[in-house]
Amino acid sequence: MLTATLFICLDSFFSSSALETFSLAVLLTSLTTLRCLCVLGPNVQAWIRVFSRHGAMSVWDTCLQITVACTLIGAWVGAFPIPLDWDRPWQVWPVSCSLGAMIGYLTGLVVAPAWIHYHRKQLTYKCK
Repeated sequence: MLTATLFICLDSFFSSSALETFSLAVLLTSLTTLRCLCVLGPNVQAWIRVFSRHGAMSVWDTCLQITVACTLIGAWVGAFPIPLDWDRPWQVWPVSCSLGAMIGYLTGLVVAPAWIHYHRKQLTYKCK
């Protein structure tokens, strides 16, 4: 619900496309928040620690940061084709944002293990 409110405040199409806006909010919430809840739980301090600038203290924290960032960037990049005049069915709100979020999420799932492999010598595997 907070994500839907944020979309409405950022001038999304609420009056004509309320169901679509809510669907995108549910998709983004499930792609970003659900994983964090499973790993971090309802501990607010852990959430603040993980999503602060240099707060990732373990491999799992870094994976959460990467997948959440890729998902949100993908949704943001997916919004670029909406105002173009191509009249394609995938350009309708929020189809391109949803596709961008899914592609970003999948990119994050590939990038996170690659980042771990590249930085494996200086990583900590303990969760705090």
